[in-house]
Amino acid sequence: MRFYTPEGSTPTRIFVEGKFTEPLEKEPNDVLADTKTSEAKMNVMINGVLEKAGDVDTHAIRVQKGKTIALELHGYALGSPMDPAMRLLNDRGVEIAAGHDTHNLDPHIEHTPKADGTLFVQVFSFAHPPAADVALKGSANHVYRLTMTDEPKKPVSASEPKTLTVPANVAGNISKPTEEDTFTFTTKKGDDLAITVHAQSIRSPLDATLRVEDAEGKVLTQTDDGDNLDPALRWKAPKDGDFKLVVSDRFHAGSADHRYEITLKPFVPTLTATLDTHGYLVESGKTAEVKLTVKPNGTFAGKIQARAVQLPAGVTADPVDVPAKGGEIKLTLKAGTEAVASQSPFAVEVVTSAPDVLQTYTASYLIPFTEPRGDLLIVNDNSPWLTLTAKPHAIKTPPPAKVEAKKAP
Repeated sequence: MRFYTPEGSTPTRIFVEGKFTEPLEKEPNDVLADTKTSEAKMNVMINGVLEKAGDVDTHAIRVQKGKTIALELHGYALGSPMDPAMRLLNDRGVEIAAGHDTHNLDPHIEHTPKADGTLFVQVFSFAHPPAADVALKGSANHVYRLTMTDEPKKPVSASEPKTLTVPANVAGNISKPTEEDTFTFTTKKGDDLAITVHAQSIRSPLDATLRVEDAEGKVLTQTDDGDNLDPALRWKAPKDGDFKLVVSDRFHAGSADHRYEITLKPFVPTLTATLDTHGYLVESGKTAEVKLTVKPNGTFAGKIQARAVQLPAGVTADPVDVPAKGGEIKLTLKAGTEAVASQSPFAVEVVTSAPDVLQTYTASYLIPFTEPRGDLLIVNDNSPWLTLTAKPHAIKTPPPAKVEAKKAP
């Protein structure tokens, strides 16, 4: 979502629709006494705001013995200026579980009650970006969404059999501490393969490691974090035969939540293209620059070109060649003198051409945020905004009419 005026566009903000009913928090709710008479809820998504310094929101929840509850809060992930925390209390106000940071600054709690009854969730926040003090913070912008559910999770299907045929894409999980998952595949000498594990990128707590072994268990190569904290390898088979892929957690953790997806396929060159901002402004009769950074992974045989597409009437941009090694590229938007004012999204594409192959990559910009400390719910967007303003035309004023005075007869 974004707002715009004739002078330009705001940065994008994240808008979320949940699958549960969405009540608003009700004040006062700072302490247990405020909420003990309120209706305890479950399977809802509460919309709240920590509206002032020191604010604490308390919500009553209905629980059943042996039925695991999951509490997930989105605040930082929405772009709110907050480092939120959460704790779960019993009816005497004693803390029985707590949550702070996960894959980003937002907290998550799972708890299995030992009896039917009512528990209480408390939400509060520290400063983001970090401040020198550790006091609880709040403002009209400290908005959060709290999902409270006891719906059972979908189990991850076991990756059986664990013999892979290239290309392959399988899902699994490291279900208990110290566990390792091993997959066997067959390949030929010189085969060039891309191997990727997705864990952090699918919001899993798994800090995945990946290694390749030969049939006897000798480690041939291994990796931990890639560009997005998930391991990725480009690997060439040293000989014909069977090899093993081994996935594990770096810190030997494991649970039903430690999910992953592993992709094994022939390597092909790819690239990423990142725009410098979320929106651009150009005036009729003038130009504006669009900067993007292109990063190839591998070598392309043909030409690489960047181009702006979906432009409004009256705006053009010449395509620009991209060096084989990538780098910063500038496209020039040109608005004609008669271009009419408009507001619209457009796109920037990077096109690679090799014999009989044409690949198109759409450039994206990072959702603007201050001092990122983990992912937002939406990390990037590939529809930048273009504001076209029309230069005011001079209005020609006709010369004053001549008046002839006549003498009265």
